[in-house]
Amino acid sequence: MQRNQSIIRFGKTSELFSLIPSEKAIFVTTETLYRQSLEMFSDSGLNAKEELHWIRVPDGEACKNFSVLENICRYMIDFDANPDTILVAIGGGSLSDLVGLAAHLWMRGIELVLVPTTLLAMIDASIGGKNAIDIGTTKNLIGSFHLPNLILCDVRWLETLPSRNLLSGMAEAIKHAAIDSEEHFLFLEEIINSGKSLTQIQAELWEELVRRSQQVKIRYVDADPYDNHLRHALNYGHTFGHAIELITGIPHGFAVATGIGMANALAVSLGVLDPDIAARIDLLLRNLGLPTNIKEASAIAGYNISPSTICDLIRADKKRRGESIDFALLSKIGNVRIEPIAIKYVVEFLNA
Repeated sequence: MQRNQSIIRFGKTSELFSLIPSEKAIFVTTETLYRQSLEMFSDSGLNAKEELHWIRVPDGEACKNFSVLENICRYMIDFDANPDTILVAIGGGSLSDLVGLAAHLWMRGIELVLVPTTLLAMIDASIGGKNAIDIGTTKNLIGSFHLPNLILCDVRWLETLPSRNLLSGMAEAIKHAAIDSEEHFLFLEEIINSGKSLTQIQAELWEELVRRSQQVKIRYVDADPYDNHLRHALNYGHTFGHAIELITGIPHGFAVATGIGMANALAVSLGVLDPDIAARIDLLLRNLGLPTNIKEASAIAGYNISPSTICDLIRADKKRRGESIDFALLSKIGNVRIEPIAIKYVVEFLNA
């Protein structure tokens, strides 16, 4: 898997047809985004509704299962898809996970184009070629590596998002800044502490924020394309976060923010991280209204999250190695390391 196969472009969604032949494309989007997608293509010169092939799938995590994957494949048979077909995903991270896997499987791999419509997808899910669906209560267990040939980022999509969705993406942006550098973290602190709401951020600043996050992820992907070790740093906040997301159903970024706070608390308990740095990161998350611990996540979910349930899910995590699990732990801003932590210690930490 070569990183340089992916081209990242910023521009209008309608510019897609100057980059790919529309007659070879099959477009996959969600029921909710279908009408918005037609509007984004309104200045393309095409009748997008009539002239393009569309597949619509359920919104969010509900699309990431075998049943929906099979439906996509059956539609592709109906559309006479072949090795030259281009599969285009217009949506968030869950959709790109699903469509990326479909592109990987169809005739042993066809061209994939992503048009991310959320901040979370632009800065994280669309980058790196990891695709997956869920099985049972386990996230991303059935997956592949399949890089998109093109990622077209249109920050105008961010204008259509509710504040809660933008907040979810900002959690990943903070993750990237924390593992990247002091300068990157200060850049986000300036934005978040400016007193402006996220909906007031101008397109140029969104583009800079997205580019900075993309560069962090690309650096780790280039160093470890198949996610063998170094790329595990991008799991910072996700080991606890994925468990909390599965238990509560709260948005991914809210669960990751909680996971970041909990991972920092774990690092402090191990003597790896200065408590003042953990407090600084917590403050930035809280200034956005994001949770940083089980109590705050429970308040958003509307019920108490059981530590024992988190432990059960962590034991089933794919990063588990025997009686330990690999954790991405911050030692300072810009320095993250992968540490095998005994499951027994994690249980004690959660019950403390």
